[in-house]
Amino acid sequence: MNNKIWQKAQPHVLAIAIFFLIAIIYCLPAMQGMVVNQSDIVGWKGMAQQSMEFKEKHGHFPLWTNSLFSGMPAYQVALESKHNITIAWVDLLFRGFLPKPADLFFLSCVCFYLLCVVFRLRTWVAIFGALAYTFASYSPILAEVGHTTKFAAMGYAPGVLAGFVLLTQRKYVLGFVCTMLFSTILMYQNHVQIAYYTILILLCVGLAYAVLMIKEKKIRELLIVGALSLAAGGIAGASYTVMLMPLNEYAKETMRGGRSELTINKPKENKTQGGLDKDYAFSWSYGIGESLTFALPYARGGSSNAGELGEKARVIEAMQDIQLPENAISYFFQFMSPYWGDQPSTSGPVYFGVIVLLLVIAGIFIVRSWHLGWLLAASVLGIVMAWGSNFSSINYFLFDYLPAYNKFRAPSMSLVIPQLCFALLASLALQELLYGSWDTGALWKKLKSASIVAGLLIATMIAGYVSADFKGKRDKEIKSMLTESLSRGYAQGQQPSEQIVQKASTDASAIMNGLVADRKKLYGSDLLRSVIFMAIGALLVYLAIRRKFSPLQLAIAFTIVGFIDLIGVDLRYLNKKKYIAEDELFGSVFTPNAADNQILRDTGYYRVFDQTESFTNESRSAYFHNSIGGYHPAKLALYQDLIENQIAKNNMQVLNMLNTKYFIVSNPQTNQPMAIPNPDALGPAWFVKAIKYVNNADEEMTALNSFHPKDTVIIDKREQSKITVNPQYDSAAYIRLVQNLNDYIEYEANAASNQFAVLSEIYYPHGWKAFIDGKETPIVRVNYALRGISVPPGKHKIELRFEPESVKKGDNISLVIGIISWIILIAGLGWEIRNRLKSAKVTQQPKA
Repeated sequence: MNNKIWQKAQPHVLAIAIFFLIAIIYCLPAMQGMVVNQSDIVGWKGMAQQSMEFKEKHGHFPLWTNSLFSGMPAYQVALESKHNITIAWVDLLFRGFLPKPADLFFLSCVCFYLLCVVFRLRTWVAIFGALAYTFASYSPILAEVGHTTKFAAMGYAPGVLAGFVLLTQRKYVLGFVCTMLFSTILMYQNHVQIAYYTILILLCVGLAYAVLMIKEKKIRELLIVGALSLAAGGIAGASYTVMLMPLNEYAKETMRGGRSELTINKPKENKTQGGLDKDYAFSWSYGIGESLTFALPYARGGSSNAGELGEKARVIEAMQDIQLPENAISYFFQFMSPYWGDQPSTSGPVYFGVIVLLLVIAGIFIVRSWHLGWLLAASVLGIVMAWGSNFSSINYFLFDYLPAYNKFRAPSMSLVIPQLCFALLASLALQELLYGSWDTGALWKKLKSASIVAGLLIATMIAGYVSADFKGKRDKEIKSMLTESLSRGYAQGQQPSEQIVQKASTDASAIMNGLVADRKKLYGSDLLRSVIFMAIGALLVYLAIRRKFSPLQLAIAFTIVGFIDLIGVDLRYLNKKKYIAEDELFGSVFTPNAADNQILRDTGYYRVFDQTESFTNESRSAYFHNSIGGYHPAKLALYQDLIENQIAKNNMQVLNMLNTKYFIVSNPQTNQPMAIPNPDALGPAWFVKAIKYVNNADEEMTALNSFHPKDTVIIDKREQSKITVNPQYDSAAYIRLVQNLNDYIEYEANAASNQFAVLSEIYYPHGWKAFIDGKETPIVRVNYALRGISVPPGKHKIELRFEPESVKKGDNISLVIGIISWIILIAGLGWEIRNRLKSAKVTQQPKA
């Protein structure tokens, strides 16, 4: 009995051991206690620092943070359930208790291997597929920049698909448990966009399965699979309501929810009902020609990192030829982007592997399964969606009408769909090629058609090398910067003459020509590389057809060659040079400078505007201070409007009303950050003398262009019903902050007449409640983005509490569903084990 169990388990143990070993070797520095220098993790650290400090002091995370964008819900940065009873804890097992990012590679391999096992693929074919999916270039690039939640969600997507396929195989109990388990863990990775793409894949599978069942008149089975899959997905979603409910509530108030009512400088065709503006959403659209990177990683130059050009780059030689000093070469070199594709910038290409693509092409002709249709359909859908604005006729329609799609940006991310589908289709093709019952003549005929397609792919890559100009969209901007900088340098402090400007322009052109030559060289080197791997792959296919070696030997050969192909590109982006000591990850960024130390001496409540950074794309200042800027992919729409229309224009009255007490600027003498106090900052709260009503959002924003917030408050007429008293000027009246504990704010006020208080806090309609001496009073949206309240005469205690019902309800629902999920998981696995043991006993009984 035990021997038979071991014999069945042995191939899977071998596969898991291989994945474990590869993850360890590839991420060896992580095993030695080092960490990847991930920019996004550093960004999150700055965002979450205030919440972390709050938890250390009070024992729980706050629901509101003051450190980002003048205030926003903190559960978008750091949130924990009070109960934490969820089957998502199984996540630890799938990570193999490995350090990051080794755990991500391991779990991704294991989950895809499970999918291959469900498809009944042989062990080494399944290993090939798992490595093909996990080590496609997008995954290590995500690990390198710190998009770990995205990578983890991608890792669990094959598990969700495996559960659904089990249902279609009438393994209802195991299929339901797997779908529920992996869907829940995927949801808990907190990357909704990857979950969305996983659902799109499932819809493609489901549609293909429905067509098959209808043709075969098996409606009952179709209904059972549909009901069980929806129930499993529903349980997974409900288990994560602790995050989904407040997220849904928050999304309505953000850029992604289309909350802004402004029409100023916003074309109607760019506006989407209830979602992001198209220009913003489609910024990172993959170029149609850029899709050549699937087979040729340097088809568009790789990443935007100049280091990819190498130390012997021709652009460096060009700068040396015009005799630039070394410091100038180092300075200009950082702007020399190898990337020349359609996106604003990129951390690297999406490369699926030549061996994988060769098998995908073969699979189109030799895979004999109903799965082929949906694999191709989902892949095409993912690629077309990734093209974004480059294929606007389709994608703008999808953006407007596909449910919830207009909440997401960066359409290039949808390439995770073909990444999964191509790896699975390649594995199915390899299984057919090595183990399929083919007549040799028929197989040759099928593969002749595949060879024509492969030849066209090679011809397209060669044509790209011959015909491309290797010039990017930002090249003119870079050349202009070079010309201007060189002109100033050549003029040596004088006004550049026409001759100097002409020389600078000529030299800038020479530098850019060097950059173009480097890009062409990168393309050419990878073209040769891809052709060589294509030839090796074709040879392996030939050997498979001729049956010169055993299927096992060829499966191992395909796996080794395919992995070498992928890892060679992966090492360009995630290698040992990307690791640093753990204490260095945050130390260099979050070490206070002189400006920080100067500001931190002030123990009051105020905000800081760091003008030495891109204030809407950095979180360093949020680490130390309450910042008017920050780093977050989904800002409140009201505040984004304020940024675009007022803060970016340095409207001091608006900055004053935001209580911006300090500006961090660069000292012109030392080029070091220095703090400049702003004596006109209005503080946490103040009484105004008058109210000015406007008719709509446009008028309210326009009114902020020229007003005196200390005396007058601007209010939309739709808020007028919340104002209970008209203010009357009282020179002795005051309102002052007693304490601000993020979710709880207390003020003290005293006046002889009715007053209207403006609070320098960002308006958010869900969860904030105001109380005057314990009696609730309405919160009014004022000055477009702030809070205001009417205050009657007398001395009062004013309190504001942030207690969103969505968080409480979501947490309670997650608790109940978590308990139910554990019961289903344990009962389902117990039932499955019991049945298998029974089946084993029956097969062991002697025949009569």
